[in-house]
Amino acid sequence: MTGNIVIKIRGVKKYFGATKALDGVDLEIYENEVHAIVGSNGAGKSTLMKTLGGEYVPDEGKFYYLDEDITGLTPFQIQKKGIQIVHQVLNIVDSMSILENILLASPPTKNVVLDWKEGKAKVKEVLEFIGIDFDLSKTVGSLSISEQQFVVLARALINKPKVLVLDEPNSKIGLEETEKLFAVIRKLKAHGTTTIYISHRIEEIYQVCDKISVFRDGKCIDTRATKDFPQDELVTMMLGKKLDVFFPKANVETGTEILKVVNLKFKDKINGVSFYVKYGEIVSLVGAVGAGKTEIVNSIYGILRPDSGDILIDNNTVFPNHSPRKAIKIGIALVPEDRATQGMIGEYTVKNNLTAINMKNISKNSFIQLKKEVKLAQELNDKLSVTPNDINYIIQSLSGGNQQKVIIGKWLVDPYKLYLLDEVTAGVDIGAKSEIYQLLGDLARGGAGVVLATSDIEEAIGLSDKIIILFKGKIVREVDPKVTTKDEILSYIMGAEKYAQ
Repeated sequence: MTGNIVIKIRGVKKYFGATKALDGVDLEIYENEVHAIVGSNGAGKSTLMKTLGGEYVPDEGKFYYLDEDITGLTPFQIQKKGIQIVHQVLNIVDSMSILENILLASPPTKNVVLDWKEGKAKVKEVLEFIGIDFDLSKTVGSLSISEQQFVVLARALINKPKVLVLDEPNSKIGLEETEKLFAVIRKLKAHGTTTIYISHRIEEIYQVCDKISVFRDGKCIDTRATKDFPQDELVTMMLGKKLDVFFPKANVETGTEILKVVNLKFKDKINGVSFYVKYGEIVSLVGAVGAGKTEIVNSIYGILRPDSGDILIDNNTVFPNHSPRKAIKIGIALVPEDRATQGMIGEYTVKNNLTAINMKNISKNSFIQLKKEVKLAQELNDKLSVTPNDINYIIQSLSGGNQQKVIIGKWLVDPYKLYLLDEVTAGVDIGAKSEIYQLLGDLARGGAGVVLATSDIEEAIGLSDKIIILFKGKIVREVDPKVTTKDEILSYIMGAEKYAQ
């Protein structure tokens, strides 16, 4: 490849106790390219980027930026060199405004006083470059997760970095936002910026990346131009095995209605939604960000209180007097969209998270029986193939996909009649996705109803018994996955008001 090497990585190793997260990584990133780094959860991708960014110090090896040794520099020093990293976990301050959050990267000062006028001008400039129009006075906590992602991106771009690292940037955004992100990446390339792009969405890598490096077990095992990397070979190399069945569709005879939603309304987010789910049925809610998927799921679970409408479980009305506590009691489970803040207790162990929902199984006379807790957690951990297989591992130290397995696993302690799953495979590698899909099939075969809120059209088609398409809080179409196509669904998701009834 022609051009200068911007980032050179030589023999980098990183250990966490007995776990070898990076095992002698050698890699070269060239200027003005979009370079994908792919691999299963736990392959070492994010660890490498955190080590490049100065958050971790390598145990062995060197990092070079434009032939300068930058090994061991602090994150601030790395950023001053022109390397910006947008991590998978959003680093925001909910109570601060959009303006303040973006300026955290580089607060403008004048005579040692914050210069808000200059800062506001810089923020507006970077948002215009991204193609986003925000009310800068709004708190970041009031934004959707997708919008928060663009706030963090703007913060990274405000100082015009030479190298931009994006770690799973599309795991929290929908179809429209992904296209907007790709447009930004292409503009950055035209301006001479190098982008390192980490993603589990294989089809999107082929749309935007010039080169692909495959990681497995802490090593970079191959690097090729994207055009020279067949997709099936890429997946096999990532997993270390051939993936025979990606969507293990469950053929289940459905039963009576478990869930019925009638004319549900909530502010301007849900506009008269009605649908039902039967026992043994997987129903997907599909739509762009802001279509109302999460609001519908949270209303059913009792997190949100709708303005009007009916929610029935087994023909018994549960709204408006229900709550998450009552939802669990009557057999409803939720895997939320934001796993980091809503789905897990990050500083607790895998064991504690797996047994947190229903502690009566491991308790006697209000005291936890540690042997029972360990036995139950280990059985679930083995079933879920969580890596590393250590129930005393702190969950926030796991890769995203393994965190998600644990979050799902805590609902497998007891049987539930209805599972609400919101973007359950976001940020999850292709192998873990297949395992999660198998779990969903098992839930349906066990007789449970499943509501799958997803922005992944192929996922909806591959798993569902029926697909409900949302546009601006309304159901605009219900389709049969056996006879629909991705393009048809996309036309309604991205469609305009003419599709809305």
